[in-house]
Amino acid sequence: MKNLHDKMQHCFSESTMMLLKKVGDISKRMDYKAYLIGGTVRDLFLCKENLDIDIVIEGDAIHFGEKLAHDIHGIIISHKRFGTCTVTTPEYIKIDFATARRETYAKPAALPTVEFSSFRDDLARRDFTVNAMAISLNDGDFGHLIDFFDVVGDIERKQIKALHNKSFVDDPTRILRGIRLEKRLGFTIEPHTASLMRKSIEKERYKRVEEPRLRDEIMLILKEKEPFHIIERMDEFRALKIIHPYLKLHKGLNETFTAIDEACGWYNENSPRKRSIEKWLIYLMALFEDVSHDGMLYFANKFEFKRGERLRMLSYKKQGRKVLKTLNAKRKILPSKIYHLLEPLSHEVTLLLMAVSRSDIGKGRIMEFFHKYNGMRTSARGEDIKALGVKAGPHFAKIMEKMLHKKLDGILITKEAEIEYAKKLAKRRL
Repeated sequence: MKNLHDKMQHCFSESTMMLLKKVGDISKRMDYKAYLIGGTVRDLFLCKENLDIDIVIEGDAIHFGEKLAHDIHGIIISHKRFGTCTVTTPEYIKIDFATARRETYAKPAALPTVEFSSFRDDLARRDFTVNAMAISLNDGDFGHLIDFFDVVGDIERKQIKALHNKSFVDDPTRILRGIRLEKRLGFTIEPHTASLMRKSIEKERYKRVEEPRLRDEIMLILKEKEPFHIIERMDEFRALKIIHPYLKLHKGLNETFTAIDEACGWYNENSPRKRSIEKWLIYLMALFEDVSHDGMLYFANKFEFKRGERLRMLSYKKQGRKVLKTLNAKRKILPSKIYHLLEPLSHEVTLLLMAVSRSDIGKGRIMEFFHKYNGMRTSARGEDIKALGVKAGPHFAKIMEKMLHKKLDGILITKEAEIEYAKKLAKRRL
């Protein structure tokens, strides 16, 4: 067996190595076996950083996690139904523990029946060979590689290979996972595995999968560093219909994705009031550019996206192009008008408009909105307007809105000027 102790020391931080050795010590005391497994081991061979640490326990993983959390003063979250837990150290290192198990499928694409089993069975249930090797953390052979399926050979050949012929029958979501892994690692799906994937797609086995599971895989694809190449590869497999029956790889999508990257980069560097944005959602809206509003609604509901995500998708369909047409116009547009158009939209929708705009004028107005107008408030507050005798209600809201618009347009400079203007508006019904 090959010992990877030196490689582990080189690739892992000192605190992580100490933690893994602590796992080995506890497994010895409890008479359990512990193995580092999956993507962490794969990426160790590829010299890639992977902060997701997965450990399989031959024994009770939750009991093991409780012991570790106690010893290191960490926090544990357990899932008794699945025999898993996550331990977070005081240094915020997270380790996922799972009891060694095997999975059986009562019917194609069904959720598996899980039985606690041996370590080898646990490796055999994995999706692809590149995720099916392990490193022992146990006393006497700490750091030794365990490779039952010639995973090292597949890594050297840079290939993605299914563990068995029924892999995509049992779980069709592995189609999306395989393509995502292929592009992330720079590997190639080996011919037999590619044939199994195509056969599963042709027979539409993905239709038996619960939509939220597919949704989660779609989101993971769009959260990758370069999602376009994964989408492009899905198109080669005719797998875009897994997402939506009418979804096509429309012309210019690559350029749009690049423009989204640029728009988000600009936003992160220049917006003074920036909040975190969900970039994957911007990619998704761009992917559905040629799908109708009703088609987008069907997709959003079927895949059970969160209400806020659905609203952002649909607001782009309803208002996006209309807003962009106004912003791209060569005529002068007051700041208050730009604010009126963009303030109701989410940042994700606005950044997509910035990305798809073919006009420097339109892009400039969006940049100006983020840099100057977004989040602007009047110096006068609600209490100041109430002091004028205006009660809360539509009239009050209208005064506040008009006052803000005048400030945006540079007409009202001081708080005193705002209040004077509000006095005039208070005297008449708006």
